[in-house]
Amino acid sequence: MKRTLTLAPLVLLLLGCSTGVALPTVPSVTPAGSPVAEYASPAAGQRSPSPSPASQSPGPSQGIPSPQPTPTPKPPSFAVLVDLTSSSSDYTLSIVDEVGGVARQLEARQRTPMNTHGGTGIQLPYVSATRTSLYYLDGDSRLLAINMNGVPPFAAALAVPSGSAGAFAVSPDDKQIAVSVLDYTVSPVHLTLYTDALAGGHKRVIYQSSSNYVWPVAWHSGLLVLAHAVGPFEEDIAKAAPARGNPYSAVSYHLVDPTNAYRKVLMGACTVSGPLSPAGSGCIQGGAIDWNGNDPGPWSTTDWGTRSSAAALSPDGQWMAAAIPDNPAVMGIWAKNGVVANRIAGPGLHEWAGWITDQVIIIGSADPTWQPKVANVVSGGPVHGVSARGFFAAVLPTNIV
Repeated sequence: MKRTLTLAPLVLLLLGCSTGVALPTVPSVTPAGSPVAEYASPAAGQRSPSPSPASQSPGPSQGIPSPQPTPTPKPPSFAVLVDLTSSSSDYTLSIVDEVGGVARQLEARQRTPMNTHGGTGIQLPYVSATRTSLYYLDGDSRLLAINMNGVPPFAAALAVPSGSAGAFAVSPDDKQIAVSVLDYTVSPVHLTLYTDALAGGHKRVIYQSSSNYVWPVAWHSGLLVLAHAVGPFEEDIAKAAPARGNPYSAVSYHLVDPTNAYRKVLMGACTVSGPLSPAGSGCIQGGAIDWNGNDPGPWSTTDWGTRSSAAALSPDGQWMAAAIPDNPAVMGIWAKNGVVANRIAGPGLHEWAGWITDQVIIIGSADPTWQPKVANVVSGGPVHGVSARGFFAAVLPTNIV
């Protein structure tokens, strides 16, 4: 008889307004480190922006120009780094701006390690970003969040029993949450996936399995995005890929109806690589896959896939950041025709970059000796060192909607 977990609904606990941990709406911290001895040239085929000509008074034939509407400034984007190596029991979240400044750092407890006779429990994501907030796990079941718009932070209790590990994703509008619970007290490991209103009271178990292992990592176009892994243990990663290759321990993605887990799209034509992008995902075999599960093409067949480098697809789908096969210490910025349009020092074959914007990347790493860096690899500019450690986990606010 299939074992069913009894899951309590999500309970929302509002905290006081005096905690003062809301992110600034504009980066207010100067870059954490001066630019290292690097300068990114414009990518091949790109031009550096030309300075605006000096303003002139209108001449007799020029007339007075009509007033133009002031464009609405685009809100800043931040990268979220997760450092799991500086402490065996805690982890650090660093929120980094587009010039390498550390806008905020947060500390939280790591999950209880799941070491069983079957192996070591797989590393699950710790964070979820929405249009307004960053949600992160504290320990096994406490969910915390900070808001970019000054709204008081909150904490919530996820239904993750002892001996289990949980992963979650909050919808971009901060209204829904999906949670996977992996029960390591039984063999085979049993998975339960449920959804709920973020405020609680609408819990619904939508999927259970003791052979298929999925956990929520995003929401896209009203569908729930599930990372699919070969198995629930770290040792299972090597069965499908040479290394983790992305922040979610995923080999493919399933886009499902959040009311019943019926799959609508399978992004599984390749082994997915790098962080999710508004354009889809990179593939370690080379090329990319879009949100319909198709090859958006045309990507060259002679690229990072010859060595299965971790590959991060830019938000606009025009570039791929991946280590160069014959020189893994260099991360290439690949164009679709297979040309390496730019190069920047990188941490190795299986470490992924994160795109903060269509042009700006952050290169983090799970290696604690690696200093993350931020650079505009399309238009060019200084390479900024970051005074924080960790791998890229998310963009804040999210660009996956």
